[in-house]
Amino acid sequence: MSKTEKNNNHIKEVGKYRMGWLIVMFDLPTDTLEERRKATRFREDLLRDGYLMLQYSVYARPAVTLDKKEACLNYLRRVNPKTGDIRCLFITDAQWMKMDIISDRIKPSRRRIDNQKDIGEQLQFWD
Repeated sequence: MSKTEKNNNHIKEVGKYRMGWLIVMFDLPTDTLEERRKATRFREDLLRDGYLMLQYSVYARPAVTLDKKEACLNYLRRVNPKTGDIRCLFITDAQWMKMDIISDRIKPSRRRIDNQKDIGEQLQFWD
């Protein structure tokens, strides 16, 4: 292996720990029409901002740098419907790729991302 190839492999390996995912989990009330509208608007805001729906109230998006993570958090503060709880968790790409998905579904849900491979393929341009 050439020195350039070794250097490129090292950069890819380090990138798995620098690049990460911001996971947003929320519990928003939907008892009234106004609460349902706010919850729907918040989910739509997440999708517009590039989040992927993992489960109905769990979304994730890549955050290439810590500055990007902070920008994402600031955006979430702006679009917060202020009716429930929103929790954010940042994990590295290496941790993301170690995620285990346990499902007994025969047919995948159309509402969420069930295949880590599909998400990883979307990130190939960061390698």
